[in-house]
Amino acid sequence: MQQLSPIDALMLYIESPNAPNQLNPLIIYEPSSTETGVVRFKAILYNIESRLHLAPSFRRKLIFPPLSLDDPYWVDDEHFDLEFHVRHIALPKPGDWRQFCILISRLIAQRVDLSRPPWEIIVIEGLDNIEGLPPGSFAVLYKIHHACMDGVSGAELLSVLQDLSPESTGGRLAPPWQAESAPGQYSLLYRAGKKMLTRPTHTFEVLRKIFPALRAGKSIEKRSSSGLRVPHTRFNQTPSPYRVFDACFFPLSDIKKIRSLVEGATVNDVALAIVSGGLRRYLLAKNELPDGSLVAGVPVSTRSAGSAGGNEISAQTTKLFTELENPQQRLQAICSAMFDNKAYLNAVGAKELASLSTVMPGQILAYMAKTALSVSQKMGRDLLCNTIVTNVPGAQVPLYFTGAKAVKMFGGGPILLNISLTHVISSYCGEMAVNVTACRKIMPDPAFYSECIRESYQELLDAVSM
Repeated sequence: MQQLSPIDALMLYIESPNAPNQLNPLIIYEPSSTETGVVRFKAILYNIESRLHLAPSFRRKLIFPPLSLDDPYWVDDEHFDLEFHVRHIALPKPGDWRQFCILISRLIAQRVDLSRPPWEIIVIEGLDNIEGLPPGSFAVLYKIHHACMDGVSGAELLSVLQDLSPESTGGRLAPPWQAESAPGQYSLLYRAGKKMLTRPTHTFEVLRKIFPALRAGKSIEKRSSSGLRVPHTRFNQTPSPYRVFDACFFPLSDIKKIRSLVEGATVNDVALAIVSGGLRRYLLAKNELPDGSLVAGVPVSTRSAGSAGGNEISAQTTKLFTELENPQQRLQAICSAMFDNKAYLNAVGAKELASLSTVMPGQILAYMAKTALSVSQKMGRDLLCNTIVTNVPGAQVPLYFTGAKAVKMFGGGPILLNISLTHVISSYCGEMAVNVTACRKIMPDPAFYSECIRESYQELLDAVSM
């Protein structure tokens, strides 16, 4: 049995019925590397089952203390059923990209069952009319609750199911597994009471450690993007239960060329500049571009070597400089802003900032966040940011699943509170993907927004040769 950290519990409590807090990695495979050129669903089930022992979180579910006096615990699911978690469907003909994105949108809008281990794997066949995909290609969509993991630990978990060659495909069933008994309600109540008695001491220790660091970062914070006023946009509405999804793919070699426009620019800076240009084009077309800059929330991993699963993240906000017309100037401004943000995080310490989340239960943290958001909206202001842009680096060597080679690796992220647009930046084998997840109510035309993203990328690439 293992208790959720307060930040993991926050990921659980901060969601709403219309906005499940789930990570949605998505991988497309082509089967020509297998012995038969075909991958059967039965083989996929066998392959996953043979690896369950490598990631205990596959068979853990949540239990909640009485009266919600404490954060929940992970316990073994005594009735774990692999076939409940792994599904098999097919895309209707003709099986084109737009159909595929619509199907993904519907699947990621559905919540995982929190009475079981909170994950699903959906195998999707019928990708017969998607440009660039070989015949017989299939997709694997993962739906994993954010309480289980952040983007980095999610990538590590997915690596359990991937191989570096088509020959390494599990090969034998996992060792016999016996579920550990879950504690009773009285035991959980005792644990909650004991934790309440020690929490004040822990709170004092956290504040004692972080106060000097906050003072050291104060001068840097004055010129960073912290505390920015977030302009109102269509993206800052309470989300509906319906989603749209799309993705754009760019060669990493081109992204590195764009980096040369600004000394010291990173791949993440370029990704933010591409998103910034896409947002600018989209809102201009709607006659809705604010005079001030849009603001992005950028998660920051605080994970160190040897960390277990769960969430180890902090966050920062940065201006996207959408008011600037020149793409190179936008990249320069974003690079400078991100440099200031990094200086602040280095002075304060991202881990120290994240440790503030441990001074109270995740349920209270979520309640405070939702209350602050409600008050700010009534005052005519938005809290946090206009959109999330998170970067999840991927493998740069080919990966295989049940003998099939991964040809595309991308995926979606959650939309929460009043932030109804999320961008996930991912990379795999020399290709970067800009993934878009949005509320369908605020973005009924995802294909047009993807075109705005592609045009933003192209204008930055064109600037390299000018």
